Amino acid sequence: MNSTGSNAPQFSRRSLILIVAGLLTGLLLGALDQTIVATAAPRIIVDLNGLTLYAWVFSAYILTQTVSMPIFGKLSDLYGRRKFLMLGLLIFMGGSALSGAAQDINQLIIFRAIQGIGSGAFFPIAIAVAGAVFPPAQRGRIQGVFASVFGMSAVLGPTAGSYIVQTLSWRWIFYVNLPLGVLSIAFLALALKESRDSTAKPVVDWLGVTSLTAWITFFMLGFLSGGTSFGWYSWQEVALFGSAIFFFALFMIVERRALEPIVPLGLFKIRTISAATSVAFLTGVSMYAVISYVPLFVQAGLGGTIDDGRNVLYAFMIPLVIGAVFAGQLSTRSAGYRQVLSVGLVVLCAGLFLLTSINSSSSFTQVMEDGAVMGLGLGTTFPVVILAVQYSVPRRQIGIASSLAQFTRNLGGTIGLSILGALQANAFGARLTTVIQQIPSQYQHQAAAFFGDPNAVGRVLASSTELQKAETAFPQVPWATIVPELRSAFALSVTPIFWVSLGFAVVAVVAGVLVKGSFREQVAARDAIMAGEARPEMKPPPIPITEQSPGAQKQAQRPT
Repeated sequence: MNSTGSNAPQFSRRSLILIVAGLLTGLLLGALDQTIVATAAPRIIVDLNGLTLYAWVFSAYILTQTVSMPIFGKLSDLYGRRKFLMLGLLIFMGGSALSGAAQDINQLIIFRAIQGIGSGAFFPIAIAVAGAVFPPAQRGRIQGVFASVFGMSAVLGPTAGSYIVQTLSWRWIFYVNLPLGVLSIAFLALALKESRDSTAKPVVDWLGVTSLTAWITFFMLGFLSGGTSFGWYSWQEVALFGSAIFFFALFMIVERRALEPIVPLGLFKIRTISAATSVAFLTGVSMYAVISYVPLFVQAGLGGTIDDGRNVLYAFMIPLVIGAVFAGQLSTRSAGYRQVLSVGLVVLCAGLFLLTSINSSSSFTQVMEDGAVMGLGLGTTFPVVILAVQYSVPRRQIGIASSLAQFTRNLGGTIGLSILGALQANAFGARLTTVIQQIPSQYQHQAAAFFGDPNAVGRVLASSTELQKAETAFPQVPWATIVPELRSAFALSVTPIFWVSLGFAVVAVVAGVLVKGSFREQVAARDAIMAGEARPEMKPPPIPITEQSPGAQKQAQRPT
């Protein structure tokens, strides 16, 4: 059934309630994933012996989610949203079931990538369905309800992760998705009618997707294997980074020629969009770094419990939500984008600078306070970036512009985690060699294999049970003095993550200064354009971008 124009499907009140319930349940699953997994991640690496590949648990999910969003969005327009919405949920549930059953860290990374594909399918289609089934007057309210899901996940995620791990097992943070996923599918199956735009003829940019995925994957492999699996100047590293450069160049060429590019490069000619998406990319690095590494720092570096890790995440996420709400209100009422962004980014830099000073002797309160400052600043940037991007393009391009903001933030997180993960792994491995020297010489050879393995040491630092096993296995080791040294080594290996994130945030401050205009100015310009009264300097670019690409021009010249 078509969902366009006057042929839009009509739904009863009962059906609308079921549809909203199904969409919200599905969105909550995806929104909870990052915080609930981050809380449980230290326990996961203990069981799966995976400290050196820790960043991949998050990066694999973000990568596949990022590249699958535009694919499934376009396929759903062509073949129907209902079937692809449910397919996305099924893929996510399948990835969740497999993740819960993973027997080693490599399996978990692969299964997390499957989860990401399902999430990337569900999220954009759910938003599109909401826009299709509700009349324009109600869409703003519904989108507000959807936005609240992400705020709710910031509160529920750490608590749910902590509770499930302590009462059941970390595997249940994945298994719990199954009944909720079934519930979401049931609601949607009962009420949602098939819908698609019968006039749309979307073309999936398969070559763009493939080259993008290959570029990021080789880039990540290069950083995460450098200094650990291979030497930085080895032929393997040269091959990995050379492949990344090749596929990046191919991606840029493909996107310039694609009929419907996955990343519409022409939009970056608009200064506000290029500046705002740069902010999204650069702040994405720090956001995913903190969510991923701070809970691990609390447990391995400070000797805290999973509840302590949960509390630190709370201290970061709750101010983030508050900052987002406040900045959204301020931006739409009076303040210009540049002013709000500048304040938020400076606060973000201040929070990251404070985090650079934490070490193994820091208190949980200090980490929470520093994280709260960072979260407040980071949250301030979210609504400003979205508003600046959305209102810099004609109405017909709001969807693609909005997705570009999320795409660049995820891309920043994916690339940033690969760099920061490599930095932490190399720094920790190097510091362990110093700790070994403090073991009595007659026992160094016996203990060298254990202390030379960052995964083994990570298990000891993140679990009191594993520490007891190590004390039994190596009774000659002076554990009372060695454990504080190990925690210090781990804490100092995490500190560079905050320094590098701070560097990205400083560049984001510069990019934020380049964001022009305000919400009121852009709305007035758009209204004037609609009324045919706009001044030339007020007009956004008169495009769709795809019609300016060489591929689009050729398509337009073909006989119909």
